[in-house]
Amino acid sequence: MLARARAVSLTGYCEIARHVGLDPFAMLSRAGLHPSALNDPENWLPASRILRLLDDSARHSGRDDFSILLGECRTFGSLGPVSLLLRHERDLRSTIMAMIKYRSLLNELLQLDLHITGPTAILEWNLIPGLRSSHGINLVATVAYRVLIDGAEFHWQPECIHFRHRAPVNSASFARVIRCPIEFDSAFDGMSFSSKSLDFANRSADPELAAHASRLLDLLPAIRRHDTLEERARAMIPMLLANGRVDAQGLADLMGLTLRTLQRRLLDEGKPFRAVLSEVRRELAVRYLGDSDQSIGSIASLLGYSTQASFARWFVTEFGESPSQWRKVRKGRDRVFIEQPDLRVPAKSTDAQFHKTGTG
Repeated sequence: MLARARAVSLTGYCEIARHVGLDPFAMLSRAGLHPSALNDPENWLPASRILRLLDDSARHSGRDDFSILLGECRTFGSLGPVSLLLRHERDLRSTIMAMIKYRSLLNELLQLDLHITGPTAILEWNLIPGLRSSHGINLVATVAYRVLIDGAEFHWQPECIHFRHRAPVNSASFARVIRCPIEFDSAFDGMSFSSKSLDFANRSADPELAAHASRLLDLLPAIRRHDTLEERARAMIPMLLANGRVDAQGLADLMGLTLRTLQRRLLDEGKPFRAVLSEVRRELAVRYLGDSDQSIGSIASLLGYSTQASFARWFVTEFGESPSQWRKVRKGRDRVFIEQPDLRVPAKSTDAQFHKTGTG
């Protein structure tokens, strides 16, 4: 299967290309990529073409630091939904393990492995077999470093960043972006650090939000390039809500789109952001109240409400009863099924209610 990577990997490409004297559109065409493919950061592009673009751009510009400059344009949020989990993991070890587990949601060309040998730990990164590019590795190294150093709040630096390739001519860019010792002509590509630092606490840790984000990320592999923007938005809104963002700008940031582009494309598909948000909230409220024993206060927080009272007011408007009343009735119906398994429908159900669901 052809390995792919998200177009967000090329964030800032046109600007960096022009900065070093290249025609970005000519370079994209040479690599077999259309400029419009970069309009949506969530587009999945052939990884081999991305790597060819990086290699060609470095060679034609004479800048062996091209991918370092490109990686410098990336933000923690550009990791997409995975960033919401990494932000709240409890320590460095958990953050690295989450990166390894969900790397396929970032791209399909990367291999990550954590090795612990006594007092030393190594996070090694490689491209999958069949793909080779020192400039691709430079981009991976820059993004990985910035995720762990600038993204999460560990206030920590690795002991060294390692590159298999020889020392670059434009080494100043490496030193500016990677603010720790660097070793070239190394035996591996990755970073080394004290194994004790794996226990460094994340100051933004929130176990409940991390667990919730992890459950939601487990659903994301079903998302594919052919899915509509609304379908992708629906998959990401639960994580947005759990992190206290309930506006279109928050979703646009998470999806790597401008606010105007997000709103326009949702309208083109037939539904504005507020309608999508409302539907997702209703679905989540029913799921959390009916299928879990979480407190109503916790559910309010997961749905983006700062107080239980504000959640309750919204719920009454949407469902005609309070969350506690709805849950009580639901659990009562469940008990009817358990205690009287010979009944086909709950005792309080009527034929009219049954047909109203569209079933029959």
